[in-house]
Amino acid sequence: FVVLRTWRTNFPKGACVLLATSVDHDRAPVAGVRVNVLLSRYLIEPCGSGKSKLTYMCRIDLRGHMPDWYTKSFGHLCASEVVKIRDSFSHQSLESKEVKSR
Repeated sequence: FVVLRTWRTNFPKGACVLLATSVDHDRAPVAGVRVNVLLSRYLIEPCGSGKSKLTYMCRIDLRGHMPDWYTKSFGHLCASEVVKIRDSFSHQSLESKEVKSR
């Protein structure tokens, strides 16, 4: 499935939100059962000492996937997404250090 994501950063105390929803795309492969992400939100709040609290809220249509699939697979998919989010902040941090050193 193809997911459209956007960031919002204009929240108090440095919090930010990553929003996502499924979209149709002409070049997306049509194979198997596609989950439909109706709405996905990651709320990221700084806690100090370089740490953050991440809250995930998601509303999806499993479109035929059985609850067994959800139990076995969805946690792994969520963990993978959290790693990608974490790594995107590491990349941003490196870019800002490069700009400051110039």
